[in-house]
Amino acid sequence: MTQKHQTAGELPEIFARVAGLLLTEPVVDRAVASIAQAAHETFAGSVGAGGTLIDAHGRPTSTASTNSLVEEADRLQYDLGEGPCLAAWAGARAVRVDDLRQEERWPQWSAASARFGLLSCISVPMLVPDVTGGNEPEAIGALKIYADRPHAFDEHSEQVLSLLAGPAALFLSNLQARERAAHLSDSLKDALHSRSLIDMAKGMLMERLRVSEHGALQVMITRSRAEEVLLSDVARNIIEPSTDPRAGRHER
Repeated sequence: MTQKHQTAGELPEIFARVAGLLLTEPVVDRAVASIAQAAHETFAGSVGAGGTLIDAHGRPTSTASTNSLVEEADRLQYDLGEGPCLAAWAGARAVRVDDLRQEERWPQWSAASARFGLLSCISVPMLVPDVTGGNEPEAIGALKIYADRPHAFDEHSEQVLSLLAGPAALFLSNLQARERAAHLSDSLKDALHSRSLIDMAKGMLMERLRVSEHGALQVMITRSRAEEVLLSDVARNIIEPSTDPRAGRHER
């Protein structure tokens, strides 16, 4: 007999709860954890749930589990390179395992997970539109639930979990994009600051040593190599010589 889970009439309430959780989670890792918790709470007999974001090479980038059993089962999948989560992600389709003790698609993972007391599970892909313009959606990860008895889930369970994974995937994809943009912005700021320091230091050396811009840059490059420091650090020490007892050595 399959496990009882939320009915279709209760799904709007579930979606509203998931949306509320996601809107309060500005960080990808915490958002994945909230989604996993919502999936676990949706299925009354579930012993745990997990969410994973996976890069194009099949490597997990963000993972979350509701308990240590799920965490260990997921970690084992990535270590072995096999299991329903990776299969759901790679095939962009739901994968259900009715009895891990009899599962032959991933023998090592199934046997180990059964020893943990996990006997059935569902993994569904988290799908977003293909940014390259293709017709097929792109899987950015997977959402999964586990039970401690066989045949705990059915096709309707797959549908419900897939419905949860849909909006979660879109939110996580947007959140990832924002985090990447923020990181790029920070990197760009650092690069521009370094460039500004170098330009300022070149100007100071041109004035002090009466050399060309190229000559000033060569002085800085020589110091950078000799002292095994970044060019921006050399520039900073030229601008603020009191912080570097060696400042001015190349300026005489």
